[in-house]
Amino acid sequence: MLHPQDWSIERALQLYNIPNWGAGYFNINSKGHLVVHPNGQPGPVIDLMDVVDDIRERKLGFPCVVRFQDVLRSRVKQLNETFRSAIAQHGYKGQYFGVYPTKVNQMREVVEEILDAGAPYHFGLEAGSKGELLIVLALNTDPEALTICNGYKDEEYLRLALVGRKLGRKIIVVIEKLSELPELLRLSEEMNVQPLIGLRSKLSTKGTGKWESSSGDFAKFGLTTPELIQAVRMLKDRGMEGAAKLFHFHVGSQLTDIRTVKDVVNEGARIYAKLRKMGVVLEYFDVGGGLGVDYVGARSTSYVSSLNYSVEEYAADVVYTVQQICTNEGVSEPHIVSESGRALTAHHSCILMNVFGHIEFGENGAEISDGVVTPVPDAPETPIVREMREIVAGLTPKNSGETYNDAVSKKEQALTMFKLGILGLEERAIVEGLFWRLCRKLVGINKRRKRVPGQTRGLEDRLADQYMANFSVFQSAPDHWAIDQLFPIVPLHRLDEVPTRDSTIVDITCDSDGKIDSFIENETVDETIALHPLREGEPYYLGMFLTGAYQDIMGDMHNLFGRVHEVHVFVDDEDPEDYYIEEVIPGDTLERVLVRVQYEPSDLAKRVKQALDAKVREGSVKPKESVSLTDFYEQAMRGYTYLGSV
Repeated sequence: MLHPQDWSIERALQLYNIPNWGAGYFNINSKGHLVVHPNGQPGPVIDLMDVVDDIRERKLGFPCVVRFQDVLRSRVKQLNETFRSAIAQHGYKGQYFGVYPTKVNQMREVVEEILDAGAPYHFGLEAGSKGELLIVLALNTDPEALTICNGYKDEEYLRLALVGRKLGRKIIVVIEKLSELPELLRLSEEMNVQPLIGLRSKLSTKGTGKWESSSGDFAKFGLTTPELIQAVRMLKDRGMEGAAKLFHFHVGSQLTDIRTVKDVVNEGARIYAKLRKMGVVLEYFDVGGGLGVDYVGARSTSYVSSLNYSVEEYAADVVYTVQQICTNEGVSEPHIVSESGRALTAHHSCILMNVFGHIEFGENGAEISDGVVTPVPDAPETPIVREMREIVAGLTPKNSGETYNDAVSKKEQALTMFKLGILGLEERAIVEGLFWRLCRKLVGINKRRKRVPGQTRGLEDRLADQYMANFSVFQSAPDHWAIDQLFPIVPLHRLDEVPTRDSTIVDITCDSDGKIDSFIENETVDETIALHPLREGEPYYLGMFLTGAYQDIMGDMHNLFGRVHEVHVFVDDEDPEDYYIEEVIPGDTLERVLVRVQYEPSDLAKRVKQALDAKVREGSVKPKESVSLTDFYEQAMRGYTYLGSV
């Protein structure tokens, strides 16, 4: 149990594990507000409650995505400088050429910021579809930067890639399945352009973590060893072996174990070396994605949302392993390529949301047990109510397990009697209220003991409050719903106060899956989060962090809750204590989401007006009221899809 006398800013940092998952970008100030250091600590600082106030002044409302573009730039610089440092330290003869896989977050402002920050490093882009390739062809204009074309390809995709070659770009078409190679060679001859070819291998070494199944012999993409040999022969037969420039593999996103990184790079480097010895003069060694983000901050493989290595360890092990294999095999050291999208984008984006209420489990039952609901005054108390009172009164730490079992049995008996019609609704309410009072007493007893009886274990989590937050899990954190991805959640303010309410968080969708019940606490994962008691008339704000990878793109419109408002924040170079909002992107209106699901708003408004006109003719609605109701309906369509004032 958290006690006010033991509470401090340092304790808050520890409870929410901010220093470990925050990677130096987040802290708490003396006001008890969560702050962001966009360039890392101890650099410029932005108070998130100032951003909240700014959002409110602009009448945007919540939820709202906040992008800290300086964080994005910082991540790009860190990745490139880390690889450069590892290369220099080991005396590696190749260079590092990173590419950003656009599938992680295709938003224009994200891609453009990465390219701008990566310009000194000739940082490139990766496309996995025709749509992404159209973006990349237009934006990646650096002739020294790589464009990697992954994914399955039809003729149009291949032609688009070759258009890029016509523009003088370093566009490498990665062969995912063998049938793509002869088609690429045919089209390149037809278009009179020299292709740059990459060969993707289906490594037998499997990745670790949630995406382990995307690697190994039965992976979706890549060439088997016999197919690699066949591809080399095909190129040699046409005198095109010189077009093969890149060797590529990918063993899944979010690799949790550094040993796996070493193993897969080892196998990949051996294949690269053997291909070089076969006369295929490959220049680039593409390790794909996999560089993870420690969402938990546990630095452990115990959680699939965590990992046991740093960016520095990752880069050093990749460089060292490739170098050792090349030295052993007597082949040239290639340029190293990585497609590290998650590590670049996760930290720069967060979701800010307001809490508009809470459900205290058994709250009404507690009121009933205190006598708010009582039997009819003249009627004697029923035996089952009296028996439940006796069970509650007899509770002691020594008999807590037995007493709980008796109470559960009595509650079930009351339900049976109610179904048979021999117990009234008020009496049933009193029995249930007494039961919840007992449960809360048991929670208090359990907090003071080292050993908790099995039957009452987990009771605290089951009785946790539900804080109702103005957002949609399906739109803003789809990976939490789909794959149990963990995202850090922290109150934006009152962090100098002890949080006394064990809670889960529910969203505003009409779906029982619209909830968050896995939280990061003290380097572990818990079913509840400690939050502050809500105060009448005072807003309470939460932030969900590390949402910059995949969430923006994969969110859906469950219950027609659309895209949320978005603001892009930069540090003010002239005042390190200040910031400015460079761009505001309004979220979806109801009108816009209705169009997406094939409704014409004007037609809907027309139908409602016709229905009101009929009521006017009947005399049940006055003409003036009809006009007012029609106007209200049309005005509602222009509003935000999320809750306003509640």
